[in-house]
Order: sequence, then structure tokens, then C-alpha cells
Amino acid sequence: MAGASSTAAIETGPVPIRAVPRALLRDDTDARRDLRRTVVLTLLTYAVLASAEAGVVGAWIFPVVVPLLYVRLSLALHELMHARNAARVSWFHRLAMIFDTPLGLGYREHRAIHLRHHRYATTARDPELFQIRGSGARAFANAFISPERAAWTWARRQGVSRALAREAAVRAIAFVAVAAWNPVVFLCYWVTLRACIGVSSFVFHHVMHSRAGELGSFALPALPRGWLAIARVLFGSEPVTIVSEHRAHHRCAAIRARDLAAYTGP
Repeated sequence: MAGASSTAAIETGPVPIRAVPRALLRDDTDARRDLRRTVVLTLLTYAVLASAEAGVVGAWIFPVVVPLLYVRLSLALHELMHARNAARVSWFHRLAMIFDTPLGLGYREHRAIHLRHHRYATTARDPELFQIRGSGARAFANAFISPERAAWTWARRQGVSRALAREAAVRAIAFVAVAAWNPVVFLCYWVTLRACIGVSSFVFHHVMHSRAGELGSFALPALPRGWLAIARVLFGSEPVTIVSEHRAHHRCAAIRARDLAAYTGP
């Protein structure tokens, strides 16, 4: 992983931090809030899955509840990755486990990939380029296998450290154990979760970075009136803001998500 100085450069983006009002920048209070939010939202996801596998509720709960939890969890984890490296989060966060894939990456690796995406967005060195370029159908298909492709690419290019091997083994064992508890119910959960991952990854990468064959960071395409308002009710204002203001996020990634709309700089 990059050292402290290069990480700061990656997180800043094209606009230096000193050019942004301090009130808009993430601080340690934000990081502590996101640490708590990620734990709570992950535990809620586990509780929903366990309740369904135990027969307390039906599998119908997954398409109703999992998208609402996943979007909020993804935003909180994203904000945390821009604020703290793996050494400054708990083992719970480093595992980054929501049973999305039996062999995948953790917080440390996902953070490095995301920061590299910010530094080299839409260039040949962008690790997310595989789900940005090409047709919408191709990018959509790649978004659905992004967890496995990210793990394979990381292992091939970066190797497998002892920490990654140890944490990956824990994730794999937990995945198999939970899946074996109630395979049919788990399959319903897994399909729902992977649909959430695929759609959100497609939006954040292809929709935000590819427009009519041109690659870059673009504004959110025009949507029917009221769609964003509905999305804010369902998923919260911060996830919607980081999508609608995604270009500003890439201009200066150090700005907290909820304040992106207030940024009026270049």
C-alpha cells in the first residue's frame, strides 16, 4: 500500500485540499461516525440473514431490506476508506465480510483499489477500468463479477500476503458455514446481495465514467422528476449525493459525501 504522503495525494484528487474550505473536509469525527455506522449496518445485515435462515422470517425479506442496508453500508465504508487506512480500523472492518463471495478481498485491499481508481481514473492504470470501458452490456456483466475479478487481479499483480491469506481463509470458512446452515435461504440472500453489488458498481463506474464512448468523470444523467427524491427517502441523502455529485467527488475526494453539493470550486 502507498505510504502516507502518496496516500494523501491520492485522496486529494486534482484539487488540492488547501483550495477547499476546511468545513467541507472529512475529519476524525466523521471517521468515528462511519466506524460505528459500518458495524451497525453489517450486524443488521447479519441479523436479517440469520433470522431468515432460522425460519423466523421468510426469504421475501431479502429484496425488501438488503438493498436498503447495502447502499447505506457501501457509502459508510466508502467514506471510511477515504479517512482511515487498515491499521486504523478494527479487525471487524478489515474482514469487510458480508458473505458476498467465498474468496474475496478485505478492507485493506479494497481501499488500495479504490484510491488507485481515484488517482488513475479511466486510464490504463485504473483497476476499475474493466467495468468502465466498452458497451453498457459488457460493463454491466463485469460489474456483477467485480468481487471475484478484483480478487483474481489483486492476487496476480500484488501477490497474496500472509494477512490477506489469513483473512481470506476466515471469510471463506464463514461463507461456507453460513451457506451450509440453510442453502436455499442463503441462495436467496446471495442473489439479492449480488444484484445490489452489480447494479451499484455499474452505476458508480460505467454510468459515472463513460458517456457515449468517452471516458472521464461525468455528471449524473438526467432522471425523471422525483426519482432522486424517492432515492433519498429509500437510501438516505448521502448515497444519492455522492452519485449526483460524483464529478465533484473525483475533483476532491477529501470532501465528505454530504457536503459535495456545497463545493463550488473547479
